[in-house]
Amino acid sequence: MKEKVRVGFLGSGWSRIAQAPAFSLMDDAELAAVASPTEKHRKKFMESFAITEGFADWRRLLDCELDLVCVTTPPFLHREMVTALLERGRSVICEKPFALSVAEAESMFNASLVSPGLALLDHQLRMHPAVRTMKQMIESGEIGRVYDVRAIVNLSSRSRPDLQWSWWSDRERGGGALGAIGSHLIDLNRFLIGEIAEVSCNLTTSVPQRPDREGRMRAATSDDSFSMQMRFGPSSIALAAPSLMQVTTVGSYTWFSFEVSGSLKSIRLDGAGRLWEVGTGGSKGSRSLVDAPRWTQVEPILPWDELVLQEKIRHSSLAVHGIFAVGFAFLAHRAVKALRNGEGRIPDAASFADGLVVQKVLAAGLASHRQRQWVKP
Repeated sequence: MKEKVRVGFLGSGWSRIAQAPAFSLMDDAELAAVASPTEKHRKKFMESFAITEGFADWRRLLDCELDLVCVTTPPFLHREMVTALLERGRSVICEKPFALSVAEAESMFNASLVSPGLALLDHQLRMHPAVRTMKQMIESGEIGRVYDVRAIVNLSSRSRPDLQWSWWSDRERGGGALGAIGSHLIDLNRFLIGEIAEVSCNLTTSVPQRPDREGRMRAATSDDSFSMQMRFGPSSIALAAPSLMQVTTVGSYTWFSFEVSGSLKSIRLDGAGRLWEVGTGGSKGSRSLVDAPRWTQVEPILPWDELVLQEKIRHSSLAVHGIFAVGFAFLAHRAVKALRNGEGRIPDAASFADGLVVQKVLAAGLASHRQRQWVKP
């Protein structure tokens, strides 16, 4: 068994907020190297996590003795970086959106097939205890027949019109709410319910221009809001049932709700990572819009090692960043455990095969927006 798993990071944004703090909670992980072109960010990252190896050129990180590398750079850089790491035999956790196109996603998937390392996509909500409990409740039949899925995500992260133009504003470089948030929701639908047969999508750019570094206004070509309806296919547990996603990144407040309605009860995941349930019989057939539903909280049951991790999370900075940061800690825990034990896969984690399927659904969403019709992935 490997004593310590040496972890490296490509990028110093999301990895500084969630990924490095998650690995730092684990005694059997060593934060070993970081590559970031911005010296200020790189040095801050190194100081925060006592990392001695830091590089402006990401290619220099390839020569470090690392077991796992988190790729948290913008999507237009993923293919080159991920392919180079896999060719060196490194295990990889790649940030989403996976790629710029289905062709790029296929290329990285093919590279993963011949690499000895783990190839994971950072759809970390799969590993969140509340989501795993949702999956158990759905698959056991506890909520009955699945009627539909509804997701509402309201973020204010891009609501300020003076927020600087960046790759996020550029569709050609992988920017936009559909890729950033939609990819997570698509994967969550697939993980909990099954494959998606067709989609209908509408993209919106509410803030059409943003200032660049020189203060000049540049057009935003990516979406900052979207709505997408999907229908599940025959390999799902809810054939032809609908799933609706309504997402904005220019809202006035923050809200996250992912709800699955069944014939016996409905279950809902909120932005704090809490799971709620309400029985179908509680409404007694009423059409009143006054009486609030009587939701009760469901507490996930965890194995001992994850109970210890959960307690560490509660006393860390991850707790204030919500379900994505917390979910990543559970993914990191599984990855370290698998690498220490020499395991070739992590049950339920999103693989590059999953990333390829999600990329096809994203491509169908873009095509649906252009063609104004339902499109099959």
